[in-house]
Amino acid sequence: MRATVLKLRIAALWGCAALASAGAARAQALPPVPPVRFDARLLPSSAVLGATAALGLAPLLLAGHFRHATCAPCDPAHLPAIDRGTVGAVRTGWGTLGTLAEIAEVGGAGLLLARQAHGDGVGVREDLTVFAQAIGTATLVDDWIKVLVARPRPARYLASAAGTASTATSLSFPSGHTTGAVAAAFAYWSIQSRRGKAGARGVPIVALISASALVGVLRVVARDHFPTDVLAGAVLGAFFGWEVPQHYPVQH
Repeated sequence: MRATVLKLRIAALWGCAALASAGAARAQALPPVPPVRFDARLLPSSAVLGATAALGLAPLLLAGHFRHATCAPCDPAHLPAIDRGTVGAVRTGWGTLGTLAEIAEVGGAGLLLARQAHGDGVGVREDLTVFAQAIGTATLVDDWIKVLVARPRPARYLASAAGTASTATSLSFPSGHTTGAVAAAFAYWSIQSRRGKAGARGVPIVALISASALVGVLRVVARDHFPTDVLAGAVLGAFFGWEVPQHYPVQH
């Protein structure tokens, strides 16, 4: 009886080994799956990117035709409870640090994409085009929401606030710095996911998302934005940062 059981086990192991060998041979016989190549030709990708930038800059270039935060001072009673503690004079040093952090985070994500292409110049151009389009789209939506909502910045709620500030300095919702930083982090993640490399890029993905969160925190500490401005910017950045690379056309 024991001999029969042993023979059956040996036969089963032999069969499993044979199936595994056959599967491996078949896998080797199949042609390799080509990497995803984004269709980032000069036209129309550059035209779309240029139009995105132009539409995003319109609220700044045509500031006189859009709404401003004109209250001086604004009434903090209408603010959500989470935002009231942010009312106060702008902390210029912290604001500068937040801007530098955003520049470093966005630039770092772009450099990572270029470095990880391993000398593939065409791949670098494709990735950076998609990367820029994701950030540009998120920024465009952010800028127009600012105009539509016309929410004053924290310093406009001070008793000392007076006069009419510009569109760029008076509108608070959402946080543009946060939108851009989070969009960069999620665009990097989404591009790696589309190329099937996200699993191997876990450390830089976490680092970039953490850096973008730091940008949002610094915007609140600087009193340039309310916490809800930062949260809205993070949602916008994450959505467009992820979705644009996922739906960007690929070469066939």
